[in-house]
Amino acid sequence: MLAYNICFIRRSDEILLLNRNKPSWMGRWNGVGGKVENGETPRASVLREVYEETGIRLDTVRFKGIVTWLVDGRHYGGMYLYTAELEAAYPYETPIKTEEGILDWKKIEWILDPNNEGVASNLPRFIPLMLQEDGCYDHHCLFMNGAMTGVVSRPIAAATETDAALLAGAREKAELTP
Repeated sequence: MLAYNICFIRRSDEILLLNRNKPSWMGRWNGVGGKVENGETPRASVLREVYEETGIRLDTVRFKGIVTWLVDGRHYGGMYLYTAELEAAYPYETPIKTEEGILDWKKIEWILDPNNEGVASNLPRFIPLMLQEDGCYDHHCLFMNGAMTGVVSRPIAAATETDAALLAGAREKAELTP
């Protein structure tokens, strides 16, 4: 099982992002999420984390894959990736300062702008697939000396969310990525 989850909540042409107060991605905009607790399913965990961080009680989320990473060729980590859709008229005024950071709606176009250095560096690499494709992917990110050196996105089965063997297979493939 992966240790973390992340959710991107969409309302029309914007996504609710968190400018984090703490590492990782301190001072950068990213999705909301956190740690999967003992005995929790990844889905239950992301629903809890979204509520704790935003006050939004989601009825459903969509599993979109996993984001994995290898740091300096030896430290592997990962998180379950989810999306949620809110109606365009959903009332949620931002910015909101929280213990975790600042929540704000950001236009998708702004998030993906190649000149935007304010978002987590891997977001522009996987958000287009996450939003435009129906399938699930392992977005494997490579970091060396504190900088992202690449992202490889591979299709994975939707059952990877709950199937330990499929998750282990995705991890093995990711660890073979140069």
